[in-house]
Amino acid sequence: MRRPAVLTALLSLGLVAAAAAQDAEAEAAPPRCDVVLLEGDAAQPVFVRMTDQLFARGGAFESWCEERGTSPRSALRATTLAELRTRADASFALVRDRIDTLLEQGQLAELRRFWIVNGFACEATPQAVRALVELDAVAFVHLQSQPGFVQHRNGERRERWLEERAIDEATALAHVAARSPEGELTLDGVEIPWNLQRVRAEHAWREGATGTGIVIALHDTGLCAAPPLLDALWRNPKETLDGKDEDGNGYVDDLFGWDFVGDTRFVVGDGARSHGTMCAGIAVGRPYGEPRTITGVAPRAQVMVLRGMGHLRAYEYAALMGADVLSLSYMWVDVELGSYRGVFRTAHEHLAACGVVAVGGAGNFGRSSPPGRQIALPKDIPCVIAAAGIVESGLAAPQSSRGPCTWDEVPFFHDHPPDAPLAKPDVTGCFGVFPVWHWTSFDDDRRLEVRWDDGKGFGLIVGPRGNSFAGPHAAGIAALMLSANPELTPWRIKSLMESSCLDLGDAGRDTTYGEGLLQADAAVAAARAAKVE
Repeated sequence: MRRPAVLTALLSLGLVAAAAAQDAEAEAAPPRCDVVLLEGDAAQPVFVRMTDQLFARGGAFESWCEERGTSPRSALRATTLAELRTRADASFALVRDRIDTLLEQGQLAELRRFWIVNGFACEATPQAVRALVELDAVAFVHLQSQPGFVQHRNGERRERWLEERAIDEATALAHVAARSPEGELTLDGVEIPWNLQRVRAEHAWREGATGTGIVIALHDTGLCAAPPLLDALWRNPKETLDGKDEDGNGYVDDLFGWDFVGDTRFVVGDGARSHGTMCAGIAVGRPYGEPRTITGVAPRAQVMVLRGMGHLRAYEYAALMGADVLSLSYMWVDVELGSYRGVFRTAHEHLAACGVVAVGGAGNFGRSSPPGRQIALPKDIPCVIAAAGIVESGLAAPQSSRGPCTWDEVPFFHDHPPDAPLAKPDVTGCFGVFPVWHWTSFDDDRRLEVRWDDGKGFGLIVGPRGNSFAGPHAAGIAALMLSANPELTPWRIKSLMESSCLDLGDAGRDTTYGEGLLQADAAVAAARAAKVE
């Protein structure tokens, strides 16, 4: 049967309209990459995010946690680690042929795969980016916009640096080999500084929570080889110094952690300004010096040292090697990270699902950055515990960063727009001017009290300050809570830590103190009372 001419014309107009609508929709749809990657001809550093993520977008992590309720952390760690790695392998298998072709053509280079976020990092030309976004297995191609390094390339360590670190490593090995089991914490004759008293750490210790059995991964600059810290140093039980990768984790002779900057095993030893040494002492420092002084919130926890801040491989190492807490000492303030922020949010949500509590200082930008931009990545991620800081008077340090934060206009994350921002900081610790371990020549041009010196230039100093010090207070209290109840998941640790704080501002959570001042004994009591099934 022939169609009437009028019907044929109408159908034709309908097809044209439908095609026009499709073209308009295609033009309106945002590209699945940062548009700057399509400009010019030069290759740029990218992170290729695959579609198959455990948590693909905002809200998925929270729903997953709610479904698992009171599940034990150890079981979730085992299953999540396996699932993340399986997903990454399966996704890469789907694109391997196309990737191999692009590598052969020189359109991609220096490719390095990841599983803490299902994806890979590399150098990519605009032509390669166009090819990648056409693949169904690829969700987005991000420009790597973190300052100072790229995820797929290692730096180089100078020969002098390597020689010095080898000496430090030998000192650490000898110390660890000779150390005896620590036994119970004894406080007789031990001086407890004001910051530990303020967060009521001593009360938690006396109730039996000292951090025993818990590993804090220090994501920082390194660690000086000094007794109060070497007594706390984590030792990889499966590795010996023999040039072999006995545990099969891809890192040869990773005795105490790994240097992700230079891709070396050397994490013990640091320079004249050792940020990591001070932070480690606040988290795990043992009683030492004269008079014997305890500096660690969790003085029986161990410290795994991860040198190189912001490297995603460090996150993978912490999860794979059994870290319980990740103490973060980096923050990218006033850096336009763009869509790349979402990669780190996914990494932290996956890390939490692997059983690792992430904590860090909220920042020192209360005077220098505008409201809403003072707490930056990674402390602006919902599942990361961000700690503000008070001075000895009990008031907020003027430099302490204030919240809130937003997650809007970031691909896959639109759950905290400006009119409903993310409440930050989460908790409050102590800002500084209390005893920390370091080289005693730390700061010759500023007021500095040397409380004790070992005669070799290392000792207990008072004077340094910053919210980098508030973070290790929270890391230590997380370790105390886990030593009291090891099966608590990171999101329950965060919730119980917050609910046990001492309110400092207006009633309830605020953008200066979060939920308030950390209270170790109350947090431990809450952890002990929490059920795991």
